[in-house]
Amino acid sequence: MLRTSRLPRRMIYPIVLAVLAIAAITKPSWSPGNGAAAADVQVSHAQFVRYIEEWSEPEGYFDTDNFISNETSYLHVVPELQRTVRPGGVYIGVGPDQNFSYIVHTRPSLAIVIDIRRQNMLEHLFFKSLFDLSSSRAEFLAMLFSRETPKIDRTASLVDLLRAMRSASSSYNRYQTNLAAVKKQLTGVYGLKLSADDLEKIDYVYSTFYRENLDLRFSSIGRANAANYPTFQSLLLETDRAGRRENYLADEDSFLWLKKFESENRLVPIVGDFAGSHAFKTVGAFLGRNGLQVSAFYTSNVEFYLFGRPDWRAFLENVRSLPMANNAVFIRAYFSSAGPLHPQNVPGHRSTSLVHDVSRFLADAAAGRIHDYWDVVNR
Repeated sequence: MLRTSRLPRRMIYPIVLAVLAIAAITKPSWSPGNGAAAADVQVSHAQFVRYIEEWSEPEGYFDTDNFISNETSYLHVVPELQRTVRPGGVYIGVGPDQNFSYIVHTRPSLAIVIDIRRQNMLEHLFFKSLFDLSSSRAEFLAMLFSRETPKIDRTASLVDLLRAMRSASSSYNRYQTNLAAVKKQLTGVYGLKLSADDLEKIDYVYSTFYRENLDLRFSSIGRANAANYPTFQSLLLETDRAGRRENYLADEDSFLWLKKFESENRLVPIVGDFAGSHAFKTVGAFLGRNGLQVSAFYTSNVEFYLFGRPDWRAFLENVRSLPMANNAVFIRAYFSSAGPLHPQNVPGHRSTSLVHDVSRFLADAAAGRIHDYWDVVNR
């Protein structure tokens, strides 16, 4: 997908820091098992760093600066995920923080986010540091936007929390202090070997959230942005089809569960191409050695960009390289701009989020029953 060699929304004050060479803090080593429960998986800081380095491959290019999603339908599938995905498996995903809500509702033992953009991996490391530095939803959002933490009850609704966040004061000095704390967490506590360019991109990501906060929108590079791309606030306030708010920040318990998951290094973000030769196969081999199986694979709409090219066959091979649970599912996003309006589309949404059985898809692909992208998303 992407590489952003020149940053279109670069800050005026880029920060270039030398990498700190600090020994990793260790926890008990990985225990092979069947991933029946999240507590079965243990990843030390040293392992976390090693997995990022060993599983990643060179970054590619995609023409978006997607700090956030543009899939307003992303929560429509939550009830189906809760019914069909057995907790304790492995979650595979792509893209930024929409993965957090899927992880909260599928309760995996391990999550691996594979994205062709190195900036996406760095954004997830940035988010990881915020989870560790925050004790509540209010503190998390206050750090994300470099605002003062509002005095609000932990049981407050997400609507009330966001309203309080908009009223909280912010300052560039607070941003600089927070940025220093984030970089110390990444290089000092986790022991990540980040280059000066990596640190500059983290600054770029963070400065964008600081400047645009809840009004931040998905952005395309070199082409017109859709006029109706959602704001970050509107994405957080989206609901499932029954009108329930299911975002990972919708309630304190969901946030705290994800904070613990992140603190235990169970979300591993790596750089990888869905049609690449290294990342998927290396991850698949690792999961196989440790008796772990994929239960949910969020592809977003990446398949749209692969279908009809040699990359499609490589993607199928990569999916087959992953050990899959019997009831493993794809979570897909389909945009009506790619073809006919999907039968499951909810009026008012450009995207349609879908849950599909992986084994059926692979059987159909092997039998030659998938002829176009519409066959992929209309299972």
